[in-house]
Amino acid sequence: MARRCIPPFSSLWQKHETLYIGIFIVALQRLSEDKCDTANEDIISEHLCPILNTVCFEKSRNNNCEIRTPDWEKPIQPVSDSELKGGKVRKRPDFTCKLTNPFADCPSEHEIPFHIECKRLGSPTSANWILNKNYVTNGIKRFDCRSHEYGKRASSGMMVGYIISMSPEKILDEVNTRQKQHCHYNPAVEFKFVKENVQQYRQELNRKNLKPEMFKLIHLWVDLRSQ
Repeated sequence: MARRCIPPFSSLWQKHETLYIGIFIVALQRLSEDKCDTANEDIISEHLCPILNTVCFEKSRNNNCEIRTPDWEKPIQPVSDSELKGGKVRKRPDFTCKLTNPFADCPSEHEIPFHIECKRLGSPTSANWILNKNYVTNGIKRFDCRSHEYGKRASSGMMVGYIISMSPEKILDEVNTRQKQHCHYNPAVEFKFVKENVQQYRQELNRKNLKPEMFKLIHLWVDLRSQ
């Protein structure tokens, strides 16, 4: 019997990435049509959890396959002794979707996580809480910093922006202004806004602090202003 060929890990990862981008697009569209308290990111993301569960259930049943629901606020687990932090430091991406790597040469490569970080977008909610700045400093930058290490070992990750106020065009301008201030080497985010409630853009990063250096950051923005 001929041995079944396994596609290279890059192909498996691309399929994994595409799957969960699609799942989040459907879930965020449903979120925008629902009633949700937008007081903070955690409330919105918690509201998104049962929607994601339903979308994964539907896709699993319709495609006769197993699709795991993204884990909400799961700590990044150490996979080697060098990553131990004394049990005290636990960084938590908002959602994690892991993929098993059948080509791993070592235990640290056995599972690769697709990390998703979620932030609100819009007008500042106080003098010290600038939403569009937070999207950059507490969002985008976490995919290239040693303190958080989001997307470590992965070739892509995702930012979800919950738009709660302001026009998307104004938000985009402020996000890119903040990028120039805090990570000037990043290319600009360039949405072409259309009528859909969920927008998508892929930003190619050349990371300075994490491997792999070439990294794709997918941005999904959902309009929740009617909430």
